[in-house]
Amino acid sequence: MRKIVLLFVLMVFSSGYTQVIDTWLGSRMDGSKLLDNNNVVEFWGYGEYSPGLWGITLPAPLLEYQKDDSVAIHFINDSPEDHTIHLHGLDVPTDMDGVPTTSFAVDPDDTAHYEFVADHAGIFLYHCHVLTTLHLTMGMYGMIVVHDGPGQFVFQGGPSYTDAYNFLNSDMDESVNTNPLSPGPFNEFQMDYFMVNGLSGDQLYNNTNHHVFAHPGDSVLLRIGSMAYTKTTWIFPPELNAIAYTSDGRVLPNSFECDTLVVHSGERYQVLLTPYESVDTDIQVISTENRNNIQQHTNLIRLNTDLGLEDKKEELIVFPNPSQGIFEIPLDISSDEYMIYSLDGRLIYNGNIDSNLINLSNLTSGSYLLKVDNLTAKIVIR
Repeated sequence: MRKIVLLFVLMVFSSGYTQVIDTWLGSRMDGSKLLDNNNVVEFWGYGEYSPGLWGITLPAPLLEYQKDDSVAIHFINDSPEDHTIHLHGLDVPTDMDGVPTTSFAVDPDDTAHYEFVADHAGIFLYHCHVLTTLHLTMGMYGMIVVHDGPGQFVFQGGPSYTDAYNFLNSDMDESVNTNPLSPGPFNEFQMDYFMVNGLSGDQLYNNTNHHVFAHPGDSVLLRIGSMAYTKTTWIFPPELNAIAYTSDGRVLPNSFECDTLVVHSGERYQVLLTPYESVDTDIQVISTENRNNIQQHTNLIRLNTDLGLEDKKEELIVFPNPSQGIFEIPLDISSDEYMIYSLDGRLIYNGNIDSNLINLSNLTSGSYLLKVDNLTAKIVIR
């Protein structure tokens, strides 16, 4: 009853302050999950709370805010143990950080709330900080995205994107999730089930909600975070032209190409894909044991499932390539307009085709994407 009374009071008071973004989360310890290997395990976690029926998810719900939002997370602990919400990577007051020794723990059947200003854009995480090792492998974690103002930009003043996907790496020790009352020494946990967005193997590969679509001319943002104890290595097909722009909620001083991206526990990256060729191979996510560097498992992120071999987008043929800036295109191109994009997806120039020639001698030397109609070619100006 106390919990419901407190919840009602919080709802009443928060409703009068429209500048505060309210989030309602509850924690429970009664989850049941069917794994890709057909085993069933227990999990603990968070869920979107509302009076009445509600449940927990693995991972926890994605929380999204805008930069400079004032946020209030109202937390209802509907479980028999203490829990917290640790706001991993966010710059919040110490007493709101969810670490019991410097903040507070939330008792069973009690309610609390966390308040902070989302003053940095980027990717962040949240998880329980009570007996962290156990509560993490049991499933108490999620991702937070703080968007950087209006429009679809990786960061203000940075490249734009046409679509975005969120991916959270995690893992578990099945024996612990099967019997959490007798987990054994925490330092002996051996992770043996590896997930992306709470899924593994065919459950991940065949779930269209987690497929990535990135075609020539697109700018696709991947937000990648890790709550895994193992090291995860993302391998992108080189045709995707993957470039990392932010790390741990901050813009990198120098972006870098990352056909291979290693992500450790607690890390977060934003990676932009600007394909210069059609590709229908998969993105690999490799889990490696940190203690001995032995590869444990490979998950696949399915890419461009709408492209059968007979349906691949035709590529634009230009020559000479590289050139001094004058490119010739096939005579059967119907459009008389073209667009030039930087490799990070920004439109930087457009013009008209003169006969079947495109004159780009006014651009500086470098690599670009040339788009005519729905055809795209990577070009190099010397």
